[in-house]
Amino acid sequence: MAANILVVEDQRSIAGAMRMRLRGLGYDVLDIARTGDEAVEKATSLRPDLILMDVRLGEGIDGIEAARRIRAKIDIPVIYVTAYADRDLLERARDTHPAGFINKPYTTKDLLTTINLALAQENIAPRPLLLLRDGVITATREGRVEFVNAAAERITGWTHHHLKDRPLREVLCSLYGLSPAQGDTLIAEVLAGGGEQRLGEGADNDILGLLSDSAGHCGGLALHIGAASAGANLGGIRRTQRVLHHLLDQFALGVVIVDRDLRIAYHNRFAQRVAGFKHGLVFERGLLAVRDPALHETLRTMVGQATQPEAPVDPDAADMLLLEDDGKARFALIVTRGSHRDAVAGEPLATVLVFDLAHHPQLSGSALRELYGLTRTEISLVQALTGGTSLEDGAQELGIAVNTARTHLKHIFHKTGAKRQSELIHQVETGPPGLPLRIRRRH
Repeated sequence: MAANILVVEDQRSIAGAMRMRLRGLGYDVLDIARTGDEAVEKATSLRPDLILMDVRLGEGIDGIEAARRIRAKIDIPVIYVTAYADRDLLERARDTHPAGFINKPYTTKDLLTTINLALAQENIAPRPLLLLRDGVITATREGRVEFVNAAAERITGWTHHHLKDRPLREVLCSLYGLSPAQGDTLIAEVLAGGGEQRLGEGADNDILGLLSDSAGHCGGLALHIGAASAGANLGGIRRTQRVLHHLLDQFALGVVIVDRDLRIAYHNRFAQRVAGFKHGLVFERGLLAVRDPALHETLRTMVGQATQPEAPVDPDAADMLLLEDDGKARFALIVTRGSHRDAVAGEPLATVLVFDLAHHPQLSGSALRELYGLTRTEISLVQALTGGTSLEDGAQELGIAVNTARTHLKHIFHKTGAKRQSELIHQVETGPPGLPLRIRRRH
C-alpha cells in the first residue's frame, strides 16, 4: 500500500507540481494545505503517514511552528522543504526533530531518497524501499551494514547476506576508491552532524547520510546509490558480471566462491541445484556448508588453507573432498585458490568446484579417443573411475585383473598428462578447458 502524504505549500503552482511528482513516484497525496493553521487542522483529521512542509508560508504561522503544534498532538514524521538555510532557522527546525530536509531546487532523486528513508525509519512503508530503482544500504551507528535493498544488490553485485555485518567503510572504499582512513573520516563527519556527504562524480553522485527517527534520534547511516551511479564505473562492472554469470550458469559443474568463513560471494545455477540434494551441500544464510559435520570441518580446513593471506598464490594447487552416498562417491568438491579477492574486504577468496559424479555428463568415448587417444578398455576404465567406482571395482566390471587395470591407468596418465587419479577425474569431468590441477584428496 502506498504511503499517504500531506503537502504543505502556499504557492499553488509549486503545490500542484509537487502533487504530480509524488503521484508519479507512487505515493498518495491526501491533500494540500496552504497555511500553517490549515496544516495543523488537516494533519490532525487526515492522519497522513508523512508531511512535506514548506518552511516559509505566506500567512500566519510558518512551517516550523506548524510542525511543532502537530507534533504536540500526533506523532507524524515531517520533512522540511526550504530554499533558506540560515542558522537560526535550522536551529528552530532541529528542535522539532524533523525526519529530513529537502533544499530547493530539488530533484526527483532528492525527493525519493528523503521520503523513503524517512518512511523506512517509521516502518510505514518498507516495501517501496525494497522496490526502489535506486539502491539503499543502511548501517548501524557502529558502521556495520544492516540492510541492503534489492536495487543495491543489483547495482553492486553484492548480496544482502554477503554484506551483512561488514564494515560500511569497506563498502565505501571499494565503490568509490577511498582509503580506509578516508572512509572512516567520511562516516565520522556524517555521524557528527556534518550533513549528507556526496560521493562519486557527476550529477547522479551518491549520498551518505543519517537515518533518523521522528524524534530526531540517529538510528545509523544510509548510503543511497543512484541507478545510474558513476561512483565506480558500476555500469561497466555490472555488464561484465552479467556476461560472466551467464557463462558460468551454462557449466555442468558447480562454481562457488567463498571467503575464509565460508561466506558465499557467488554461486552459479548448477551449484544451487546440487545444494538441494539430500547428501550434497547446504546454502544457509549466505554460508556454504556440508551436511556431515566431520566433512564440513574438513571443507572449512581446506578453504582456510586456500585463503591464507600470507600463502603464495598457486592457481595449480587444489584439494579434493569426496562426499559419499551409500558407500559410493556422489559429489567431488575441489577447492582451489586463485588471484581473486573479496571486492569489499579485499581478502583472498577460494573457488569450490562441485561435481555431481552420479549425474554429471561425462565426455563421450569418442571424445576421449579423439582428445587423448585412449583405447576402448582405457575409455571404459576412465568412465568407471569418473563415475565414482574404485579401481578394484572397475577392474571387476571390465573383467580384468587389478594389476592389469593399474597398467591401463599408467597408460591413461601418460596419454592425458594427469599424475594421479583425482586429477584425471577433474580433467575428464571438465573437458579440455579443465585446469591440470595438482589435487590432493582429503578424507
